[in-house]
Parts: sequence; structure tokens; C-alpha cells
Amino acid sequence: MSITKDSDEECINLFDNSDLEVGSYQSIPRDPAEKLDNEVPQGRHLGVFSTTVLFVSRIVGSGIFSTPSSIFVNCGGNTFIFFAVWLSTGLFAYAGLYIFLEFGYHLPRSGGRKVFLETAYRRPKLMMSVTIACFSITSGMCLAGSIVFGKYFLKMFNFDKDTYNSGNASKYVSIGIVLTAAAIHGISVRVGIKIQNAFGIMKMALIMLMCLTGTYAIFFYKPIAPTQWDRPTFSFHENSTFSINSLASAFITAFFCFSGWDSVHSVTSEVKNPSRTLPLSGIFSLTICAFCYTLMNVAYIKVLSYEEISEAGPLIGSVLFEKLFGPTLGGTLLTGSVAISAASNVLVVIYGISRVNQEIFREGYLPFSKTLARNWPKDAPLFSLLICAILTCIWIVILPSEGESYNYLVSVEGYGNQFFLLLVAVGLLIFRRQKEYVKNETAVRASTTGVVLIIILLFYLAVSPFIGNQEKNRVANLPPYEMMSLIIISLGTIFWIIKFKMLPFLFKYKLTPVTSILSDGLKITEWVHTK
Repeated sequence: MSITKDSDEECINLFDNSDLEVGSYQSIPRDPAEKLDNEVPQGRHLGVFSTTVLFVSRIVGSGIFSTPSSIFVNCGGNTFIFFAVWLSTGLFAYAGLYIFLEFGYHLPRSGGRKVFLETAYRRPKLMMSVTIACFSITSGMCLAGSIVFGKYFLKMFNFDKDTYNSGNASKYVSIGIVLTAAAIHGISVRVGIKIQNAFGIMKMALIMLMCLTGTYAIFFYKPIAPTQWDRPTFSFHENSTFSINSLASAFITAFFCFSGWDSVHSVTSEVKNPSRTLPLSGIFSLTICAFCYTLMNVAYIKVLSYEEISEAGPLIGSVLFEKLFGPTLGGTLLTGSVAISAASNVLVVIYGISRVNQEIFREGYLPFSKTLARNWPKDAPLFSLLICAILTCIWIVILPSEGESYNYLVSVEGYGNQFFLLLVAVGLLIFRRQKEYVKNETAVRASTTGVVLIIILLFYLAVSPFIGNQEKNRVANLPPYEMMSLIIISLGTIFWIIKFKMLPFLFKYKLTPVTSILSDGLKITEWVHTK
């Protein structure tokens, strides 16, 4: 067997059994199913505090201050359905967390759902790995947090509504925070974590502020004009439209607000003692966030009317603070706190996505993977960070500035995430049969009932957006959000067919994985042609 390969590094003889050295290739091509080891050059440096900061900063980002408006409208202005959606998504977030914790216990390496999916779905060979890799790269963006930061940052400095809601100024600010976050994490892992933790501490203060705001609104605030609180709990607003389609959108958007519970598994290889750290920090963080979300949502209903909620759009948090505490304290100081929260969210999201990207590039499926997987210029994967940052900036430039674009982006990202979460939940049941382990053999185990229920809900969320009026699911000339997500997913499968099936068949060669070690000790895979 011969290997043809263009490289500036020298290959070892295929039958040389010498030890693998830095800058060299493994002497014998490895099995494609064999995965690279769990360790990365950065080492395991994330303890319980840093991991909790990652969880909380990822969960409490921009969602609770921007999405309740669209969720409430999609619930038809029905207060009971609104809170039922939030309660259900909170419970299913716990169920989803345990699915990831059980998977993570047996597969303690960075990559999150990518690692879980490619382990559970082994046939057709490499199809799931390549599809989820392509989807993760193309959808790996920090859009929501950056867009909200841009709007709240300008609102904090009292720019007029046209400037922060429909002009390009908020786009420039959003692009600025994305590039700044990429630079912070791209220069040094240690420095980036310290800055991230500092923002995390400020976010903890914001969480306390959320709790105090909710408590004040519930027990002390006396509205002058009628609000949603004064309407019958089970009634629909006369100007609202409620359907199966809109309810699905409400669930998907609410899931988006809790979505950070799966984020830390993207950096498992950097977590100290992950089998202990992840359950502790995950459950604690999700409980804190669920409690704060409940108080904030009660505050929205108690203080604002249906019209105020629906017109606020992504700035509903700012409208609430301004009405509670006045234009100076509420409109400036507290709105600035939300901007800081969104900035913290951007830092955490881009950090987590870059690690997923790096794990994908290490597998060598995509073009230029060897370069993009590198830790450069020091110990941080700058190229993986830039992929996330550049894609985010492109979408920010392309989409209109109005609030509808924000809701569209949330739905596109949310639908794709729910689709793959459905596959992860089913995959856990498959994985249990593959491994054939019993309850006493794992320290963390998801409830089978909870897994089945989340499968049912996620199947409903996957199907229901196709029912009813599709015009509500699109923005500008783009396809409905569910179709956009499926198009992105399909592109990954098409790429797998072309690279790993069609071209090898047409040109009579095989693709063989060969392992290489880069100068910093990072192991990567390259697919080479074999006759």
C-alpha cells in the first residue's frame, strides 16, 4: 500500500514501528473509528468555579432580556401558556443536562454533542461525524449575544430608537464585540479565562439584580395603568394569533434561553475531574438560572401590558428596567448591566465554539483542517476562534437590523440544536445498548422516563414548524427558519457523500486516516489517498 501526500513534513515509513514524535506521522494508518486521545496541550485547568462561570455565563446571556417578548406573543398573550412553556423547558433542560452528563461520564473529551452523536451513530460510516462537523462549523456563531449587546449598548447611551433598532450602528458595535472576544481568547487561554471569570463575577451580580428586580416587581411595585397581570390568566389577547406553529416557536425560543446547559461539554478536555465537576456545576448553575428566569418573567407580566411586551421586541429587558426604576437608573445603569451580560455571553460562547471547532478540525474532515486546528500564536486556537467570529460578522452584515431578524436567527439556531438534541437523546438509548452497562456501573445516569419524554417533545418541535402559515417563520427573502436549518444540515451530508463516497469511487482511491503531532503536541488526523 502506498500513500500520496503533499506536506512540508516528512512521513515515516509505513512499516517503521518507531515511536511517534512531534512533527511526524503515525507509522501505521489508524482505524477511522479510533478517536484521538482526550488530552489537549492547554491541560485541565477549569475547576468547579470556572466551570460554573462557564455554565451561568452561557445560560444567562441575552435570552431572558430579549426573547420573552416573542415567546409571549407566540403564546397568544395567554399568561398560563406562557409560564407553562417556561416551566416545561426548564424541566426538559434538566433532563437534557443529565443526558449530556451520562454521555460525558463515558466520553470525557471536548466536543459535546459531536462526540456523543458520532459515537452512537456509527453507520453509515463517518456520515454522522462529517454532517455534525459541517453543521457545527457553519452554525457555530455567537449571533444572539452580539446582536443584543449592540442594541443595549447604544440604548445605554440614549441613542434614538431608529439608531439601535433599525440602523447600522448596532451592527458595527456587534461586530466590534465579536472581534474583541476573539482577540481576548486568541492571545492566551489563561488571560482569556481570567477576563471571562471577571465578567462572570459581574454576571453573578447581575443575577442578584435579576432576583431583586423580580422580587421588587412582585411584592412592591404598584402599576399605574392596567398590565398583563390584570388580565384573566387563561385568556388570549384579541390581537394575537395562536397556533401549533407559534407554540413550537415559543418552545424553541425558550429552549434557546436555557441552551447553555450543554455548552461546557464542548471543553471537557480542559475540565479538572469532569465526572465530578460537571454534575456539580451543571445542576447548581441550572437551578440558579431557572429561579432567576421565573422571577424575571413574573416581573414582565406584572409590570408591562401586552402592547408594551409585543412592541419591545429584543429590548424588553430595558423597557422593564426603565419602567421600574426610571430613565436614569433603569434606562442607563441597568440597561448597561444587560449589555455586560451579553458581552460575557459572547466571550463564553466564542470560547466554547472555538473548542468544538478545534476538535472538528483535528479530525481532518474539512479543507485546511491542519492549519485551522493549530494553537497559534501561543496556546490558544486563534484560527478556530476566527472561524466563529468571521461567520458571525457575515450574518450580522447580511441580515436586516430589525427585531424580526433577531427572532429569525434565534429560531434557525434553536431548530438545528433541537434537531441534533433529539438525535442525542435517541443516541443515548442506542449507546446504552452498545456499551451494555447497567445502572450501578455509572455514577451519572439520566432517567429513562425523562429521556423518552424529551424525545417526544423534541419530535413535536421538529415537526410542528411545518404546520400552518410559513410566512411567519421567514425574514426578508430567506426561507423559513426550519428549512434554513435543514439546508445547513443537508449540506454537511452532501459534503460527506462527495468527499468520502463519490470522489473515491470515481477516481479509484481510498481515504486513510493518518495521525500527526503538531509542534505544540496537539494530535490531528489527516485523510490521505491510498491506492
